[in-house]
Amino acid sequence: MEENHELIIENGKEILKELPLSGIRRMIAGKMEESLRKAPQATVTAKADMSALISLKKKYLDEGIELTYTDLFVKVTEFALKLNPTLNASLQNGKIVQYKSINIGVAVGTDKALFVPAIKNVQNKSLLEVSNELKGLIQKIKEQKITSDDLTGGTFTISNMGMFKVDVMTPIINVPEAAILSIGTTRKELVVENDETLKIKPMTTLSLTLDHAVIDGLHAARFLETYLLIMENPLNYFS
Repeated sequence: MEENHELIIENGKEILKELPLSGIRRMIAGKMEESLRKAPQATVTAKADMSALISLKKKYLDEGIELTYTDLFVKVTEFALKLNPTLNASLQNGKIVQYKSINIGVAVGTDKALFVPAIKNVQNKSLLEVSNELKGLIQKIKEQKITSDDLTGGTFTISNMGMFKVDVMTPIINVPEAAILSIGTTRKELVVENDETLKIKPMTTLSLTLDHAVIDGLHAARFLETYLLIMENPLNYFS
């Protein structure tokens, strides 16, 4: 659509341009409205130490395996959901459905829209398989070859905002899922250790939005505690 360069003033506000809400933007708007209308949503946050994941990523790189932090977060999420299955769920026809399959949606932003392709049955896939599949899905988005099957079937979504220098975001649930996790940027912070010594550590913020009709705050807190434990001790989980 061509820009309208004619000066338009509405209630004292000069309008730069008007764009129609159509296509993918209309679909996204509809999903967000549906999410907020159907699910009573609450968000809990926690600070997380990235030191061990940074070391793990470097270890793989030294072995010739180039991974992204999102690859690692997908697997950390799988491990955490296995130990907290109440979050791998949705509300369907008045029933809470918990899934055996761990299908993790990954928010991928482009200049035009936000896509959430789902990596299905992550519990059966290695870290390298997850990484390769995610790269393939992102490439399909870039080439505009992504399919509806790629974008459906998720049971839990993550959104890694770290590359945008965003500390905290309140994510909106990707219905019919019951929860979504946002990961903020990593910053060096002064942390007080258990022995009261001070140490500078790379810290990030986890923001978990939950459907309170499906998940209690206690389960959300336990999930975040588990997530922190895995992030701080990844060698106990990654083979």
